Amino acid sequence: MVTVRLENIDKIFEQKMPNGEISKVYALKNINLTINDGETIAVVGPSGCGKSTLLRVIAGLENPTSGNVYFDDKLVNDVEPKDRGIGIVFQNYALYPHYKSKGNLSFFFKLRKVKEEEIDERVRITAETLGVGFDELLNRKPGQLSGGQQQRVALGRCIIKEPTIFLLDEPLSNLDAKLRERTRIELKRLLRRFKVTTFYVTHDQVEAITLGDRIAVMKSGSIQQVAPYREIYKHPLNMFVANFIGLPPMKFMDVTLKGQKIVGNGFEIEVSSEIANAIGDENRELTMGIRPENVSFKEKQEAGYFPAKIDVIEPLPNEGAKYLFFSFDEKTESIAKAELSFDGEVGDTIYVKFDPAKIYIFDKETEETIVAQDKMFSVANV
Repeated sequence: MVTVRLENIDKIFEQKMPNGEISKVYALKNINLTINDGETIAVVGPSGCGKSTLLRVIAGLENPTSGNVYFDDKLVNDVEPKDRGIGIVFQNYALYPHYKSKGNLSFFFKLRKVKEEEIDERVRITAETLGVGFDELLNRKPGQLSGGQQQRVALGRCIIKEPTIFLLDEPLSNLDAKLRERTRIELKRLLRRFKVTTFYVTHDQVEAITLGDRIAVMKSGSIQQVAPYREIYKHPLNMFVANFIGLPPMKFMDVTLKGQKIVGNGFEIEVSSEIANAIGDENRELTMGIRPENVSFKEKQEAGYFPAKIDVIEPLPNEGAKYLFFSFDEKTESIAKAELSFDGEVGDTIYVKFDPAKIYIFDKETEETIVAQDKMFSVANV
């Protein structure tokens, strides 16, 4: 298989403005990323952040404005897409509408004048790989297939070429929720079986967590952090990553340090000397974040708990829980996780306490992490 290495990749698109000036749009900015042999990297980020552009650069469908793409130690900037040993599945599947499924699978080999017997054998093996029912799709055209069936054919067309790299661009996004869940599990089995180096673009965190050995979080053309999911969830490098990874998103509150206390509007938290030392200057403007599972609350006043008003209650029967969206004032909001049996109502007062060992502290100006639960980031890093 292959290790993919991206070094200092920039991609700039130029467009002519109505006044005649040329505007430059940085789709990718100084991308450095290694996808190890047999590893799946899941790339997440908001729409327009550069995920698909980066995939197209790896595929050779877009040339980088600057920087280099290596497969193992071979520079492939000038290698044509058809010669890169890649298999691609796009969001819209891109099947040939006038060919039956078998024709879509075999098209690559017919162009190369491969013998019919060998093509038939490859189709048979691919059908076995993709499991029960795939044989039944081979004699149907794309217009006769459901979205899920088209997706399986697109995967088959990718697999049949025995690529050394899989490039998957939102392949499940057109499926309904139930089919997406089933297909996600099937795809995980396939990736495990083939152990092919894989670059997987998605906007869905669950897909990224399920399929990715590591996750790369992108924003505005830049990679913000690359790590296994648990590391990103527990130790995000900045507010963007902290907010993007996790459902519901982390809530943020303006706070200050006073002695060994974090003080916000309506609450305060006694913190360790390590946290106070990591923050340093008491005049530093700070933002605090915390995840719902690390917020405790009572329905009656107790020492160390602070009053807050319930604004929204979101039941989650599948999780056996409810999310309580609460506020101390108009500017200071957060979320707590409650048992499904909690019978409080919107407008009720609850009494809230934040676990000091589970808080996140960010520099308000740079939005970079100072404290992430048990990890203190160096002053140089913030």
